[in-house]
Amino acid sequence: MAARRAIVASGLGLFGYFRCMALRPRTLLLAACWVAVAFLILVAFAYGSPWARSLDAHALHGFIDLQEPDEQNRIYQIAMLCNPAQAGIIAALLAGVGLLRGRPRLSLAVIALLGATSVSSQMLKALLAYPRYDGVVDGAHVDPAAFPSGHATAAMSLALAGVLVAPPRARPLAAVLGAGFAITIGFVIITLGWHFPSDVAGGFLLATFWALATAAVLRYANERWPEHAGRTRVTAALQRAGDGVATLGIAALALALVGVVAFVGATLILTRGSDLVDFAGEHTALVAVGGGLALAAALLLGGVTAALRRS
Repeated sequence: MAARRAIVASGLGLFGYFRCMALRPRTLLLAACWVAVAFLILVAFAYGSPWARSLDAHALHGFIDLQEPDEQNRIYQIAMLCNPAQAGIIAALLAGVGLLRGRPRLSLAVIALLGATSVSSQMLKALLAYPRYDGVVDGAHVDPAAFPSGHATAAMSLALAGVLVAPPRARPLAAVLGAGFAITIGFVIITLGWHFPSDVAGGFLLATFWALATAAVLRYANERWPEHAGRTRVTAALQRAGDGVATLGIAALALALVGVVAFVGATLILTRGSDLVDFAGEHTALVAVGGGLALAAALLLGGVTAALRRS
């Protein structure tokens, strides 16, 4: 619980920090340091606290119980969206949005962000490879080299990259889309028994750290060497057109997401409402940890979005 509070507090801290401070590169780097501290606190609890390891295991048990035998392949297909090849394709599409908007630096930032998070997550996995829970949970045995989750890191990195390349007015909608994507991938990989919830939380924090560091570099570059986009009428018109196309695309995706969530939620409540209540009562660890992960993802994305709006 303390580790979850640290993650949520880091997201709330980003909001307060960016509301009160002028956004200089140093400010963004200090915010990244806050996230790094939250990451270290999470590591300390995930590895050093028997109570936290037990909570991780109980929450994992609840997520695995969500599986239906005929749904496992479909769940696996969702998780594959953050495999290296698929994540690379999504990153390339996001970089293309930056080029469409006439912002090549944003495109380079997307590639740099995905590269940094991918390499650092694998290095941390090797460094932190240690069994945290000796038992087998519903047939799943999480690999010792699982913290932080590479899939969760990639999902949050793509979500943050989407916010980074979106036009300023569309960034809140991009954050909503990104939160939905990151939370879905996080829940799916826990349900498949690949990771503990703390692995997912670690991936979210790692991606946020690098996103803030990337934003600081962009801020510094823009102050030192301003971009020349929109300096002529033609380039300005092209930039406005690119922003309009990107905004419409993001709005359409956000509307589709809201519709899907509303439909699925209504269907579950109408057809299996009592079963959901009973399941939640039997798996309180899943409800608490899952809610904490969802809230943390939303707050972290919201904090970075606030930073980009002020910059």
